Amino acid sequence: MRVTIKFWQMPELVSVFKGEEENRVDFAGDTVEDLLHHLFLKIGSKKRGIFINEQGEISPYVFVLINGRYISGSNRLRQRLRENDVIELTLAAG
Repeated sequence: MRVTIKFWQMPELVSVFKGEEENRVDFAGDTVEDLLHHLFLKIGSKKRGIFINEQGEISPYVFVLINGRYISGSNRLRQRLRENDVIELTLAAG
């Protein structure tokens, strides 16, 4: 699957993607969890804690938007994606 991913307020991740805040990503799967797994392979598992908390859920400090729509709740990892979706990941200010 191919999606566009945008990083906001995450300079350490932007640097992994050659300084670009917006990137086209090809990955196997169709959920936010599959996409994050692909990202962990690229950025290294040490940065996993940025996204995933101790309970194995997306951290409450990470906002996920799909095509401009905020995704909330404990099922964010299982949220299905479609070809050419735009996924935005940002850290909460604070």
